[in-house]
Amino acid sequence: MVYTSLAALMAVFLTLLFMGRVGKMRGKHDIKAPACSGHEEFDRAFRAHTNHVEQMVMFLPSLFLGVAVLGDIYAGALGMVWCAGRAMYFYAYCGEASKRSTGMMVSFMAFIVLFGAAVWGVISQLI
Repeated sequence: MVYTSLAALMAVFLTLLFMGRVGKMRGKHDIKAPACSGHEEFDRAFRAHTNHVEQMVMFLPSLFLGVAVLGDIYAGALGMVWCAGRAMYFYAYCGEASKRSTGMMVSFMAFIVLFGAAVWGVISQLI
């Protein structure tokens, strides 16, 4: 599962990258922990990162369950598409929140295919 694993590692790398951006904005705008708001630039980065973490909870299990149905190359490719969508989403949201839709749709479509494959794989084993 080398391609699937690479996609999972890329997702984790993005999480670290986004976390760094939030920390940078926290420092730039002197927002002390545990505050979660305070300047619009920080707020957008914080919310985009939080949304990414929320999506990871659904993505990773779907990725690793979906590989059984799709195979390593296709699951890995969909995982990378998901990562690209999340990066598009994050940077668009940080720039102007209203422009985040394209990245959201790219990652959501990749997720839906992975989730559908995961559901199919589990149900087919029960029948």
